[in-house]
Amino acid sequence: LWIIPFVNPDGYIANQLTPNRPVIRKNRRPTCANKYESGVDINRNFPVAWQRGQFPMCGEEYQGTAPFSEPETQAIKSICDRKAFKAAMNFHTFGSMLTHPYNFAPTPDKARLKIPDDNHIYEELQSVFKFDKFGPAIKTVGYTAPGESDDWLYSEKGIISMSPEVGPESGNFFPPAKEIAAIDSRNFDRAMHLVVKSGLQLSTSWKRGAADDEVLVELQNAGMSPSAGE
Repeated sequence: LWIIPFVNPDGYIANQLTPNRPVIRKNRRPTCANKYESGVDINRNFPVAWQRGQFPMCGEEYQGTAPFSEPETQAIKSICDRKAFKAAMNFHTFGSMLTHPYNFAPTPDKARLKIPDDNHIYEELQSVFKFDKFGPAIKTVGYTAPGESDDWLYSEKGIISMSPEVGPESGNFFPPAKEIAAIDSRNFDRAMHLVVKSGLQLSTSWKRGAADDEVLVELQNAGMSPSAGE
């Protein structure tokens, strides 16, 4: 189990240092004259559907000069090249939504995953997580997201990756302090469910056999990892 507290530590610190403008979402690479508008959007710097010139250099979704041009995305790539992760959860704010690939797709139909079982995995997770909105970006947040991390993690690494948008719409990016404990509790439970689902998740069932003294026991794996047995 690997935890990355902040994918964009420079942006996090910048928000702390400028409480009157706490809405910096990009890293702090100098890309334009206005320092508040400078930077590269880390979640537009991955290769899937990335295109040069998609967003202006001062825009909040500026994609960078090339995929993995930023040290933050290079770090994510490096760890994923070294480790065989089964699933990933990338927490965002705000709203009660769960987005999953393909986030670059312009319609929900085009976002449908080519492996039917993977669609079912996401649907099963949502049945437990119970977010208000669920699906690719075009269905949840209402726009496309080229160069997004979940699309790369899923497409290139085979990782069941998703981005929960947490915190109430009414709280914006900074919900009231009294709501934080409940937000943490809900999403800790969701994260722990995904941890269990990523491994070997055995269940048993049984029924009587043909003979009076015969019992048939069946083991089923509802997890993403195979057992060591046959």
